[in-house]
Amino acid sequence: MAATESTTSRTQLIHNCLRRDILSGALPPGSPLRLQALAEKYRVSMSVLREALTKLVEQRLAVLAPNRGFRVVEVSRADLLEISELLKLLGGLALEKSIRLGDLQWEARVVSAHHVLEHTRQLHDDGNLTEDWVRAHADFHDALSGACGSPRLLDYLRTLLSSTEFYQRLAGIPDVDMSEGALAEDHELMTLATGRKSAESRALLDRHIQRSMDWLLDHSFTED
Repeated sequence: MAATESTTSRTQLIHNCLRRDILSGALPPGSPLRLQALAEKYRVSMSVLREALTKLVEQRLAVLAPNRGFRVVEVSRADLLEISELLKLLGGLALEKSIRLGDLQWEARVVSAHHVLEHTRQLHDDGNLTEDWVRAHADFHDALSGACGSPRLLDYLRTLLSSTEFYQRLAGIPDVDMSEGALAEDHELMTLATGRKSAESRALLDRHIQRSMDWLLDHSFTED
């Protein structure tokens, strides 16, 4: 059991390192993930490395192509637009179901997650998003959907949000208007959701997603 736990822990650690390097741009979009070089860099066995890379494939941060091996996922406007549409569709569905099915504990989780988000430092001194804020933002939206009663739906949403984070890192530092507007919408989402206002919550979530995607489309690509 101890050996299994150690291997699992090691796989998670390497996964986190690879994910960080992909999101930071140290491993650029489309670049090959060469097993031998990565195994030497992270001082890990091939089996652990393959498990970590497979998890990244599941999260849509890497791909495994026949005769090409593992690569960092490519980026495109079409992909970002698809993410936007799926987030609206699936995120809206999960939110509506959570509002209908969620109990007082769900409300408490939403309020608590928003409190953490609201009081977490968003930017480093160099202007880049802090890891704590990125995690707090993901946790808040995860809490909003958390009472939907569908583990598969939650998994799909987490994968989409991970892809959104990938584009966010490419886009760079959000401007003040973008940041303040998004934070205000998050606060309103908390209020509407815990107030059981389903239609208003879903409409706001659609606008929230669209605002973010419009900004990402304008800032993630230097050319079509």
